[in-house]
Amino acid sequence: MPHTHIARHMSSVEAYRQRLASLQGAWDTLSLLSHLATDSSDMTGTRQAFEALSADLIKSLASETHKKSLLALKARAQIAIDILVRNLFERTADIGFLSADQDICEYVREASVRKANNENEADATRKEALHARLRAYVAKYSVYNDIALLAADGTLLLKLDRENSIERSSDPLIAQTLNARASYVETYRHVDIFANQKRSLIYSHRVGDGSQTSAVLCLCFNLEDEVTRIFSKLSTTEDWSLYAFVDESGHVIASSDPWQLPQGARVPLAMSEGGNIVRFAGREYLAITRSTPGYQGYAGPGWLGHVMIPLEHAFDTSQDQSAAGLDERVLQDLCESEALFSPELRRIPHQARRIQEDLNRSVWNGNVRLSVRNDNGNTFAKALLREIGNAGRRTQETFEHSIADLQKTVTSAISHSASVLATLAVDILDRNLYERANDCRWWALNAALFQHLSGAARDAGRVSSVLRHINALYTVYHGIVLFDAQGVIHAASNPGHEHLIGKRCEEEWVGATLALRHPQDFAASGFCPSELYDGQPTLIFGAAALGISAGRAIGGIGIVFDSKPQLAAMLADSLPRASSGAIAEGCIALFVDASHRVIAASSGFEIGESADLPAELFDAHDQGTTRIVEYQGSYYAAATCITSGYREYAGMEATAIVMIALGPRPQRQPVNTKALAGHGKRANAGEPLVEIATFFCGGQWLGVLRDHVIEALDASSLRRLPSKPAWHAGVLMYQDKPVPVIDLAQLIGTAPSSRREIVIVQPAKDRMRIGLLIEELASIPEVPATSLLPLSDCAMRSASRIVDRAVRPESAEDPVLLIINIDQVLIATRGTCDTTSVVG
Repeated sequence: MPHTHIARHMSSVEAYRQRLASLQGAWDTLSLLSHLATDSSDMTGTRQAFEALSADLIKSLASETHKKSLLALKARAQIAIDILVRNLFERTADIGFLSADQDICEYVREASVRKANNENEADATRKEALHARLRAYVAKYSVYNDIALLAADGTLLLKLDRENSIERSSDPLIAQTLNARASYVETYRHVDIFANQKRSLIYSHRVGDGSQTSAVLCLCFNLEDEVTRIFSKLSTTEDWSLYAFVDESGHVIASSDPWQLPQGARVPLAMSEGGNIVRFAGREYLAITRSTPGYQGYAGPGWLGHVMIPLEHAFDTSQDQSAAGLDERVLQDLCESEALFSPELRRIPHQARRIQEDLNRSVWNGNVRLSVRNDNGNTFAKALLREIGNAGRRTQETFEHSIADLQKTVTSAISHSASVLATLAVDILDRNLYERANDCRWWALNAALFQHLSGAARDAGRVSSVLRHINALYTVYHGIVLFDAQGVIHAASNPGHEHLIGKRCEEEWVGATLALRHPQDFAASGFCPSELYDGQPTLIFGAAALGISAGRAIGGIGIVFDSKPQLAAMLADSLPRASSGAIAEGCIALFVDASHRVIAASSGFEIGESADLPAELFDAHDQGTTRIVEYQGSYYAAATCITSGYREYAGMEATAIVMIALGPRPQRQPVNTKALAGHGKRANAGEPLVEIATFFCGGQWLGVLRDHVIEALDASSLRRLPSKPAWHAGVLMYQDKPVPVIDLAQLIGTAPSSRREIVIVQPAKDRMRIGLLIEELASIPEVPATSLLPLSDCAMRSASRIVDRAVRPESAEDPVLLIINIDQVLIATRGTCDTTSVVG
């Protein structure tokens, strides 16, 4: 339960607190007045019950509102850190591969020789060629803003950013990298090599041929640009949240708003599942901090995702619009959903309904008793009963409206989470395929591969070794192949593809690759079966090895994406998690192509089949859609997002769909909620009136003459008896005597429904009492005697043998009130309802 000072920031909860307080004042007055009316019921117990339930409601509303806000913050904090870690995982592979680049290694060896011979600086042409190669690298891998190559003694051999350069570095990073046991070193701090940057995120690696280590290569990641992209995806113009990456001590690495959350500032961490209320810079925030589970064994630099929102804006509901137009039937169906509400909140409507039923019964019985009397107190007592009934209805409506509003808010929050997760799935996919497009273009420039294809140094064993080395670093690939200008495969990284060496690959992407004319271009297959992926559908990226003259392809490289596990992992990372870390039960994620064929799915779909989902999910705008849909008997908050690319990569034509389970659709009996005021019409002067005690049963509006009614009772004490007809409900002890009870729905042949009330009746000419088991009590209207029509004149012959009259409705839209003849009930049940057989 949130603290009181938090709850006061929940405007919707405060509004209902005030409304209930006003109603409580009315109950206090009615309870006092009920003692003055001799035939009115004592309302003290009802008042106290509503008062206690109101307190429970406010407590539950505050708790659920708090949980809803935390849900949104938690999802964003987790997404932010997971996206960053996925990106940085790719950097660990980049530095390992680039440090083994043939041109870089040769340049380092030449520098070592020159130093040994006390020679001057490297040949300017050679240096410029390597500089151009590194520029080409950053043009493809645009996540980097600088590259530096340093000798073991710190001498700067080459730096991409020449304007901000030094001759020699004394930074301990160099010795740390040369002596590292790991293949790379990840550093975040100020480094003198990149003196123009306050702090740099650097990936460094030894450069050497295996027998001698003589240099260090550093890739400087453009962290500022990357975090700006991540935070902009998560926030909107109306969002008051602050997003940040922090270290384990809470120091800010980067934030979405450096004015409010500056780099280096220390914020209190909120690692618990329930978040924390933290104070920062004189302001209170609702905050959540999330760690990353890592990606493929890489745990990241030890940073955390942190989101905080000012407490006064943490519980705003003005932006919760995704459920505003939700069908009321759907909201009613979801009221019992365990995925939406706590058990405590789900019990409140039932408790309120029981209290209201008891109240309705008291008012109904009071009106029955008052109808017998004709003294001057009747007017006051009837007016009081009417006000008591109205107060009860207003109170119950307040309970229902408050919970319905909360349902909309919670459903909207979950829908928004689905939208965020669908965006995450697309972001992961676009970012991943961006890396694939970069990889193939860069590897096509590999000197060993180019020399082999050009004929300058044909060495199949060497190029196969290069491809295997690349594939070992980049585990997202099923295989890598090198082919010539005729599409004949010369080398393969996957041993399972060796039988294809020497054969021509006829797949379309090969021709598209060989048609490329620029080193920045690449080709991509559609998501379709390939011999290079065991006949299963996948994506293959290709880049051309361009000849020196005329820029024509002398061959190319093809990288086979290991789509099945990689896409499955992306979808798994895009689904909500339970507190245990497992994927939330019943949730579904999938990628589909432009024809709605499944590319990948977390569960329930086969790759290549048409996605049999509600059509409204595909009525998407350019950026996708969010809907509450029914699928296979359950409700889901479903969201779609269409790929739009990342940086220079335009993206594939695919849509991500995330469906968060809200709960099963219950099978409900229709409830007659038609207003019943139409039958209280005025009689003409001198026209006799007839009072009818009415109720609902089996979908029908029924009634008996008020003179035949003794009292309405709760059905909880009903005792069922064996070997009786289906319409014999059992026996009830009333005033120390057994009373047989008839299940009226069974007797009149209507659809069975929940029965909760018993009306004790006694015909005027018979002293035997019987009970009628019904569904719900209704009004006790006075109707003109002339409006009572024989059943034969009312086109209601199907009702039953025990119904002999009906009240003529005011209009065709009004329900028909059918009058039960108690004598006919006794005749219909003769021999079964005598009290001797009942109790004997």
